[in-house]
Amino acid sequence: MISFADWRPPIVELVATKQALAAGDPEGIFPYHLPEVAASEEAIATAERALHITFDHEYRNFLTFAGGWKGFHQSVSLLTTTELVSGPLRDSACEAFEAMPELLEDLGWSPENLLPIAATLEDVDIFLMKIGGGGVSESQVYWVAEGELIDTFETFSHFFVSIIDHTKRRIIKMQE
Repeated sequence: MISFADWRPPIVELVATKQALAAGDPEGIFPYHLPEVAASEEAIATAERALHITFDHEYRNFLTFAGGWKGFHQSVSLLTTTELVSGPLRDSACEAFEAMPELLEDLGWSPENLLPIAATLEDVDIFLMKIGGGGVSESQVYWVAEGELIDTFETFSHFFVSIIDHTKRRIIKMQE
């Protein structure tokens, strides 16, 4: 099982991988941004209070190393602690939940029990965590797009590593 206590090495690996992608992308098709600065304990606690939840410990730990990331996966951004509570990215994700009633019904999900952690204004991809009993976000990360469940990641670490791997595969495809 993949789990990071120190997020610096995987963050640096993704930064380097995204730099390599940007170097092979002279037209700037894929956005390149560095992660946001670490979220403070106060900012994380404020978001948790506003949402009436407790973040999964691994996701919460990640936020103490990178408090969000614009263009984390193509046009999809990891939401900052402020964006987790409100803003255009959260609004876009929540509107998308309303547009996929069949998926939500099939999975037994309710929009009120979903925490969008990554979203975009340009595309249909959303990454989310479910909010379980007691108001604690569960460890799994779900990727949904166009009313379909695309993938499920066991933990936030698995999700992060899969984004690194996906970006590396994108580089190989661009080189071909």
